[in-house]
Amino acid sequence: MFMLFKKQPEAVQCLHNHASTFTGESHLTLKYAIRGLLVVGALCGASANAVTITYDSTLDAQGIPTTTVAGATVVNFSAGCTGYTSCSGNGLIVQGSSPGRYAAPGLLSDTNPYLSVPLDLSQTTLSATLLLPTTANYFGLFWGSIDDYNTLSFLLNGSTVASFTGLDITSPANGNQSAPATNTYVNFFDLPTFNGVVISSTQYAFESDNHAYASVPEPATLALLSAGLLGMGVGRRRRKVTSMPA
Repeated sequence: MFMLFKKQPEAVQCLHNHASTFTGESHLTLKYAIRGLLVVGALCGASANAVTITYDSTLDAQGIPTTTVAGATVVNFSAGCTGYTSCSGNGLIVQGSSPGRYAAPGLLSDTNPYLSVPLDLSQTTLSATLLLPTTANYFGLFWGSIDDYNTLSFLLNGSTVASFTGLDITSPANGNQSAPATNTYVNFFDLPTFNGVVISSTQYAFESDNHAYASVPEPATLALLSAGLLGMGVGRRRRKVTSMPA
């Protein structure tokens, strides 16, 4: 698990959005309303801080690792950048391998298209920017031959909200083209809200396939909200019992 911290206003907005769940229940005792608000405070703090990285996957029709997240949009580059609003920068959708330039991620055949960044090391910009048609808080990709000079960043309206290098994913991140540890599906859950992805590499290359993005509930949020609602339910039941006529 990797910890990131969102900007203060987001946590404040979270508290404002959820507080009405408890304060809007006028029949609750002060005790249970306060308990609910305390849970909301913890909920907003937990949801604002943690990014979880996992490596689970399933295989697509071509036998390539892909996301297990139901409803996620998957970009497999078989139809160009379909699934993204735009793809720009120093990258290219390729097939097979080019010695010294790019190598198909493990399990990919020579006919499977994938994204390689950069296309040309002589250019000033060594990254590709992929824009989403919506916002998301989950991202997954089949990351091939993971190197310590590969970087994956997430943007919200052009500003970076999270960033990871190959060393955040595996160690050693040595670009081995066949080892499972450096050719794996990587899931990023509970990311700060984003609508753009930047893939960069200071050397050849950052190869990836089966990108996936979605908005999914944060586990900590669900657990804490359930606890708060349970406390609210207990308050209701107790009030009903004590108000029954003798």
